[in-house]
Parts: sequence; structure tokens; C-alpha cells
Amino acid sequence: MTARLARALLAAVLLPLPFAGCEGSDSGGGSGTWNEPAKPTTTQPAAKPAATKPAAKPTTTQPAATQQAATQQAATQPAEPSAPSSGAVGADQVSFGSLKWTFGGKPNGSGARNGGVVISGARFSSGGISFTYNHDLSAWGYSSGALGGIACLFVQNTNGQWVGGKFDWISSSRRSRNFTNVRSGYHGWSLEGVPNPCAAAFVIVSPDGKRRSNVIAGTWSR
Repeated sequence: MTARLARALLAAVLLPLPFAGCEGSDSGGGSGTWNEPAKPTTTQPAAKPAATKPAAKPTTTQPAATQQAATQQAATQPAEPSAPSSGAVGADQVSFGSLKWTFGGKPNGSGARNGGVVISGARFSSGGISFTYNHDLSAWGYSSGALGGIACLFVQNTNGQWVGGKFDWISSSRRSRNFTNVRSGYHGWSLEGVPNPCAAAFVIVSPDGKRRSNVIAGTWSR
């Protein structure tokens, strides 16, 4: 063997063997590039549950038995004396037509007409009444000391009726009258069935029963 041939054989033996395939290639003969790891899928956060309004509180209702008891209690409360109606000086504080001429004898002034004499400021005490003349009995032609008027008292009884009538005479010089005759039963006067205190009304009537003052009123505590 010549030296040239020996060198050729040696070179053939030392040649590197070819790669069977590329590392990381797909089993189906891919491009021979590295496979990148799959990126994790980004997921949206779960939606927050919709806020719900708290349930409305139940309405508190008063038990029927309690309501009935309150109604019964109100019904059993004693009636208070009627307060006089407000109005201008000279106006009737109690309807004149509601006055029942029950006591005191004649005259019966139920048909009297309001005119001329004006009174106001009824102040009731245990023993009587005082008031103010805004226009005295001179409107009916009487002098200061002349007994030209009849003092009439009415009280509201437990049935709500205004009962009363004449109890004394009066003049322009007298701005008060006591209730001695009322208490002593003058011409049938009686306070039976009249609460204490009670609503009371006062009016002056002419001796013939045709004219009258306005009606003033207040509360009489005996």
C-alpha cells in the first residue's frame, strides 16, 4: 500500500458521521426550530356579584286591640266646657237661638233682637259675673242708675243644652251681678245636671223682652 492510499483511507475513517436529526424538531419533520413553551392563557377575573338592596323593613302597625283600647279611652274622657267663639266686640259668643229659657220667669226673651247695648269681657267667679259696657243701657233710653235691663244667665248642662233665664235686674251703673238668686232657686232656677266647672253665657234683655245685648261667655267654676 502506497503512502498516498494509506492517507486517503485514514481521512475517510476520521470523517464525522451525519446527525440523524435536529434536536427539538417535531416528530413529523418540522422546521428544526426550538418549540417555545405555551404562554398561560390570561383569564378575566370573575364579575362581581351585583349589589342588592336590603329588604325593606316591615311597617310596624299598632295591634288592633291597642287601637280599640285607645278609641274606648278617648270616648270615656269627660267633656270639657265649650269655649266661647271668638269674634269682634258686639258679636254673640254663643248662638242666641240655642239658649233655652227654662228658669227665671218672665219675660221670655227668646224673640229679642240684638241692637244698641254692647257688652264684653265676661269674668266669672264662684259668686257672680263682672263685665264691661261698650255701649250701656242709654241706647234704650235709660239713665245710668235706672233698672232698665234684665240680667240673664245660661249654663250648659251635661246634655250640651244651654238652660237658664232671668236671675236679676241691672242698670248702666252696675257692671257686675252676684248669683245669689241662681243658687237659691229663684223662679225655678236649678243647677242640677250642670257640671262644675261649666260653660256659661250672659245676656241683657229689655224689660219688654224685645231687645237684647250681644251674648258673652266664659267658664264658671263654682
